[in-house]
Amino acid sequence: MTDSSKVKDSSNRKVPFFLLILLPVIGIIVSLFAVEIVFRLLLSKGGPPKWDDRPKPYFIPEDAKTFQDYPYQAKKPEGVFRIAVIGDSFTFAPYMQFDDAFPKRIERYLNLNHAQTKVEVINYGVPRYSTSHEIKTTRQALDEGADLIILQITLNDPEIKLDWPTGLQLDTQSGEVKLANPIYRYWKSLAYVRTRIENTRSHREYRDYFYRLFDKKENWASFSDSMRTLVNACKQRNVPIFAAVFPLFGYPVDDQYPFFPIHQRVAGLLDSLQVLHTDLTESYRNIPLDRLQVLPGVDRHPNEIAHRIAAEQILAALRDKNLLPAGIFPVKTVDLRVGLFAVKK
Repeated sequence: MTDSSKVKDSSNRKVPFFLLILLPVIGIIVSLFAVEIVFRLLLSKGGPPKWDDRPKPYFIPEDAKTFQDYPYQAKKPEGVFRIAVIGDSFTFAPYMQFDDAFPKRIERYLNLNHAQTKVEVINYGVPRYSTSHEIKTTRQALDEGADLIILQITLNDPEIKLDWPTGLQLDTQSGEVKLANPIYRYWKSLAYVRTRIENTRSHREYRDYFYRLFDKKENWASFSDSMRTLVNACKQRNVPIFAAVFPLFGYPVDDQYPFFPIHQRVAGLLDSLQVLHTDLTESYRNIPLDRLQVLPGVDRHPNEIAHRIAAEQILAALRDKNLLPAGIFPVKTVDLRVGLFAVKK
């Protein structure tokens, strides 16, 4: 037999079927291991360290009956201008010191002048309240002598709840999806891919939820009827009402912010009820979410920065719409505060 015939015979030899299956499987497994090793090496070198800037502990006035505010006289004292802020958890301000919430910031700003009327800005915010619950709170504030009602509006206010909630549902506040299967604790690259997919789905469901909320006839009817009842309660007492609409901090406020149409619908309702209002959304344009969320990537409530911005914008709107008594808006302001004395331009 010639050498060429040997070559021919060997070239015609068939590869066993199990090798045809096994070799690609081995290649895939080796590739996955290589990806996992590279991913872990990159993961060990990159990424910011974990941090937590939440208060430890939370300070509460010694004789306070709730976590909302300082204790106050139920009946407004003589010589006091009282502003009642009605709202949900965006007013209450979870995970924050109570006096960092925007109502208390407004109160501090409105008591800076000499020889002025004392101003109280009382936080009536209750986590998870809808507008239907806030009717009772508004009537309470009016009975206690409020001179001005500020109604804080969040885009989940049309939710219909048969109970009277007083706290957050902690398991529903998460921003980032948490993977439960224990395999993801060991297979990091797969966990990364799965988390990205689940977060995309979660963001889409988060967005769709609010559109469904406003599209349901019963929810919109509950929201608009509750708003009308609440506004009429103020009109009957001849107490002005002002509304402040917050954005949702699950999406950055930019040109792709998906809830602008809902904000417009809320504004239309407020206009039809002749309620003066401001929408705070543009105040947060292009600010990264981790600068605004109280627990970045975990809880979407506004943090101290977001509350400060809200307080400043609401205060400016109250001044521009002549809803404040003369002499209580801060008379002394500066353009820059970096040294001991005001910088003159």
